[in-house]
Amino acid sequence: MNISIKIMYKNEKLQNMRMKANMSQSQLASKAEISVRVLQDYERGARDINGAKLSTLLKICNALKCNLQDILTDSDTLNRLKEYNKNN
Repeated sequence: MNISIKIMYKNEKLQNMRMKANMSQSQLASKAEISVRVLQDYERGARDINGAKLSTLLKICNALKCNLQDILTDSDTLNRLKEYNKNN
């Protein structure tokens, strides 16, 4: 018997930042130089943005003119980022 579990990482923060920037998914993907499919996967939760390459995250942040904490959702990562920013 095989049991399959699909984990979803819906990212409303990313979607909200994109909408706040008044961009479509294709516009953001183009500006961030990533595929529309990857961006869609991050927004709907098929991919966990917290596991993305730093270069991808920075491209998205630059395109949205936002900070990493504006799009990341993992509390451990966010706490480490806050601690790093506090100490530097």
